[in-house]
Amino acid sequence: MGIRIVSRARIRELESFIEDVSYPSHCVDCPGLYSDSPQHHPSYEVTTECNLNCVFCYAHSSAMANTLPKPGYYGNENPKAITVSQYGEPTVIGIEKLEKLFDLLRKKFGNVRIDLQTNGTLLNKPVQADIVMISLSSSTKEGYMRLTGRNMFCRVLKAIEMNSGVIVRTVFLPGINDSEIDSIAKIVREYEVEHMIQPCSIHPGLKERLREAGYSFDRDTLYDYLDSAEKARSSGADVRIPGCLLRIVKSMLEQFDFEDVVFAQRRVAKSPPKIRREWKFSFHI
Repeated sequence: MGIRIVSRARIRELESFIEDVSYPSHCVDCPGLYSDSPQHHPSYEVTTECNLNCVFCYAHSSAMANTLPKPGYYGNENPKAITVSQYGEPTVIGIEKLEKLFDLLRKKFGNVRIDLQTNGTLLNKPVQADIVMISLSSSTKEGYMRLTGRNMFCRVLKAIEMNSGVIVRTVFLPGINDSEIDSIAKIVREYEVEHMIQPCSIHPGLKERLREAGYSFDRDTLYDYLDSAEKARSSGADVRIPGCLLRIVKSMLEQFDFEDVVFAQRRVAKSPPKIRREWKFSFHI
């Protein structure tokens, strides 16, 4: 990568962005905000099947390494929020079965928040989750097709429109969709929902897949990510960044200069993704 020339004014803008930006509602009560060894919310893994084939899906790495989780609940016995789910597409089992699962989780744990993580393509009616995180990482039908392998862009927009408690999740992919982040934010702004922009998680087995799709590893820096997110927020969208990432960045800034932090390149994870919480039980639904 060549020498990056960035004005001091732009650096100050990004420093202000870090100070001002909020984390998503999904991150409220997440252990990752308070622990030096952060873990995400407890999760209920429904299935590892999916109806899309996203070039950036970390479950692809898990499948190659045989670390995909079995169905069931992973986490402590006193959760404040449960993610359904981190691997696979939960809606492939059907909305009725999925809502039965929500009811069972609420019956077991009481007033627990249910955060559905979904690609949104099968949400043909409002779903009774407290937060509905819907993935959208392109601003056009053509771009969505290239990223996911399916022509379901309009279905996702419809799912965003019909559900409440929506957070749109956009994965930042330098070289692939970085030129679209602002356009995606403008789409999200029209629905008046939160827009969580997050870096791509790169694990063994995924690097070549991303490279073939045009991923620019030279531009996989915190600067490029923050630059895109800040510009997207400037368009008027309610742009947020993951709470655990925000916490880590602020912690680093207590020890290092801002320029030293933001121009560092990210590394590919050394091991495939897997759930590090303990499996506890599963429901028959």
